[in-house]
Amino acid sequence: MKTYLLASLAILLVCCAVGPTFAADSDAEVEALVFPDSYTASSVSNGGTINGVVKFEGDVPEMKMLEITKDQAVCGATEKYDEAVVVGEGNALKNTIVYLIDISQGKDFDKATKLEMDQQGCQFTPHVQIVPVGVRLTMLNSDKVNHNVHIFSSVNKPVNKQQTKNRRKMPLAAVKKAEGPVSVKCDIHGWMSAWIAYVPHPYFAVTNEKGEFTLEDVPAGTYKLGYWHEACGSNSEAPVSVTVEAGGTVTQDFALKLK
Repeated sequence: MKTYLLASLAILLVCCAVGPTFAADSDAEVEALVFPDSYTASSVSNGGTINGVVKFEGDVPEMKMLEITKDQAVCGATEKYDEAVVVGEGNALKNTIVYLIDISQGKDFDKATKLEMDQQGCQFTPHVQIVPVGVRLTMLNSDKVNHNVHIFSSVNKPVNKQQTKNRRKMPLAAVKKAEGPVSVKCDIHGWMSAWIAYVPHPYFAVTNEKGEFTLEDVPAGTYKLGYWHEACGSNSEAPVSVTVEAGGTVTQDFALKLK
């Protein structure tokens, strides 16, 4: 009996020691965006433009087909693939966030823009969503099945709400602090995954299917240009320096590898 108790205690101590290590490793895998200490919105006269293309470098990994385990009639109507790495023609890399790291003053957000994330075919659309601080995001449910919106915030209040098949729109409370990107999941359909970045200024863009991004109305000056991709990491420790002239255009391309 004494030997059994000692063995059990040893196993318990090992589990307690290993558990936090796994959690720390998991947290470390998600690199964060870098936000300025403060930002002031003001009118921008004769601003410039930063544009470019993000491409994938190396052998393109095959997209993993997702296993559909629930609500087959809706979720299994079409094949689903993991969107962690979406590479298009010419190695164009979709879903990369490109942004100005150190801008402290510039244009305000476009107040007329409606921010929505859809749950359609049991996938989140878009896969990466930029949400301004202080602006509400509306979750849509285009499926005739129940979903659960789980946003794993740590700086802001996390979200864990069911969105039934009869609730087409579900506005979420606006957050107060910049954060992210944070993971978005559906607890009912475990394969559903997306990202949300809560940002303090409008100089953020997400690359499209051609890998393109554009930042407009940038005040003249020199800035640090950063990127973030869920599978390729970020350049927050060594961002690119770009100089924008009044009314001018700067082109900055990126080639990203798997981290």
